[in-house]
Order: sequence, then C-alpha cells, then structure tokens
Amino acid sequence: MQTVCCVCQKTKSQSGWIQKQPRKETRVSHGYCPDCFHSTMERAQGWLLAQNAGQTGIMALGR
Repeated sequence: MQTVCCVCQKTKSQSGWIQKQPRKETRVSHGYCPDCFHSTMERAQGWLLAQNAGQTGIMALGR
C-alpha cells in the first residue's frame, strides 16, 4: 500500500516523500507529508486563534 499526501500528492517511499504517482493497481492510503502537515497545522492554529480572539475561559475552549 502506498501513502500519498492529500495536499501535494507526493508519495511516501523508503527514502522520504517523492513526486511520483503510484501505479494504478497499487492500493493507496492518504495522509500528509511533513511539509504539508506543518503548513496545515499552522493555518489551523491561526484559524482557531482568530475564532477564539476576545473569548476567555471555558467559552474559548468550547468552540
């Protein structure tokens, strides 16, 4: 089974993440390569901080 990044479509290999499409008969699982995971988490954190701006305490945690 090949793991393919759901953002940039890089394929995980033994030597790292490479720009290669898996063969059609190969089973595929999707995930995030390290670069896309990092940028996605930064964007998610920024969005969460913007959503919680001005809120304090339990209300900020509940959103």
